[in-house]
Amino acid sequence: MNLNPRSLAIILHDILVAALAWLGAYWLRFNLAVPPEYQADALSTLVWVVPLQAVVFWRFGLYRGIWRFASLPDLKRIVLA
Repeated sequence: MNLNPRSLAIILHDILVAALAWLGAYWLRFNLAVPPEYQADALSTLVWVVPLQAVVFWRFGLYRGIWRFASLPDLKRIVLA
């Protein structure tokens, strides 16, 4: 995979969004008020959830396609990931 600045920005964006989605899921799960004991759990699990998400995106070839010419096989990879 060629890591030009644009590709790197996309990957970093996806990692950030995965982290925010994980924390947002906790926030929604507890009706916008996460109890303190679960806040620590949410943050500690980010250590393995975010890298796992990045590996899944890479393994399913999410970054192989050129987004300007995205196709149905690209959509299939996104859905499977």
